[in-house]
Amino acid sequence: MKKLLLTLLCISSLSAAFPAFAGPDWQLIEQGRKAKQTQMMQAANKASQSGMDHQMDPKMHEKMDQMMKDCQEMMKKH
Repeated sequence: MKKLLLTLLCISSLSAAFPAFAGPDWQLIEQGRKAKQTQMMQAANKASQSGMDHQMDPKMHEKMDQMMKDCQEMMKKH
């Protein structure tokens, strides 16, 4: 009787612990990644449609070009 009880206890313990040995659910992980990517794409589209990506002022382009030229000259000196 003791052996039967011990055997049943071991079987129930192993059956309860079996999902831990099975490893990660890759299908669920990939589904979550796709959902996150879709969410990020929608947020990016929403941001671009709402005008959040500002165009740079043309004067800034001129300043930027001059700064790049200055930087390149400094790099040539070193």
